[in-house]
Amino acid sequence: MTDFADAIDQVQHGHDLPAEQTSDLIDLMLQGNADEKQVSDLLLALRDKGEAVSELVGAARAMRRHMTRIPHGHGTLLDTCGTGGSHSGTFNISTAIAIVAAAAGVPVAKHGNRKATSLTGSADVLEELGVPIESEPDAVAQRLNEQGICFCFAVKLHPAMRHVVGIRRKLGVKTLFNLLGPLCNPAGATHQLLGTSSCDAQTKIADAISQLGTVRSFVVHGRDGQDEVSLDGYTDAIDVTTGGQSQQRWVPEDFGLAPTTMESLSAANPAQSAQIIREIFDGHSSPRADTVLAGTAAALLLVGEVDSLRDGVSKARETIQSGAAKAKLQELVAS
Repeated sequence: MTDFADAIDQVQHGHDLPAEQTSDLIDLMLQGNADEKQVSDLLLALRDKGEAVSELVGAARAMRRHMTRIPHGHGTLLDTCGTGGSHSGTFNISTAIAIVAAAAGVPVAKHGNRKATSLTGSADVLEELGVPIESEPDAVAQRLNEQGICFCFAVKLHPAMRHVVGIRRKLGVKTLFNLLGPLCNPAGATHQLLGTSSCDAQTKIADAISQLGTVRSFVVHGRDGQDEVSLDGYTDAIDVTTGGQSQQRWVPEDFGLAPTTMESLSAANPAQSAQIIREIFDGHSSPRADTVLAGTAAALLLVGEVDSLRDGVSKARETIQSGAAKAKLQELVAS
């Protein structure tokens, strides 16, 4: 049996845990066979050392074994779930991007949860928008197959996380589990637009995805610290495919959009975030709308719907101005 005390000691002395050992430890946590102090000490030790790629891969494999899977018939499936933890205080950009991308014809399984280290989680804003988030797995699968979009609520589809959710809240800091969410989509997303809150996390997540496998993913980090495609300065993107990795750097001019400051994207709570998304879907131009256009453009480029970021912006803008994004949100609300 995996020894927590030994693992904690290894990590506190700066040693990375192998994937298999980490997987066994996470299994014990998710089975409820580890006490609170053990879990807390290990998570904090990993955080202090810096989570290694082997630890991310092992933990993700364990999480995937315990999650409730969502079956579907889509050959291409996008997720825009990021790591969070940037403390940027922005509205729920990736959630808006998911809806616009789905309205543009890309099947989407948006993975997410309630807020942990942010002001608003994707579940919080969708609930505020009127979208049912507590659906049973069969209903989630039906929504994905019939509407081309669903929300994979982590609380419902990762039931074993109940054994650690209280500990995470008490710790109140970003831990290994914040990095695992995007690596454990219950519908098995083939493509991911995955935002990270630091350059270090970006590199590690990209390396983990290379081992865990997707068809193609963009792992992004904004110069301003956003875990999103940013129009404030530049966005670094690691393009992860089955053939390897390549680096890209996007600036506002690549999208044909004006620079935008992070301060202009703020939202104090889920209600304000929801109102911002409604205004964007009503066709109001703003720096917030431009940020959603940029992120959606990256998503469309990722799945091969467009050949350039500028073409992606044009398609995203048309999707919003035609009312298709608003209609897709209304479909979700009515489902």
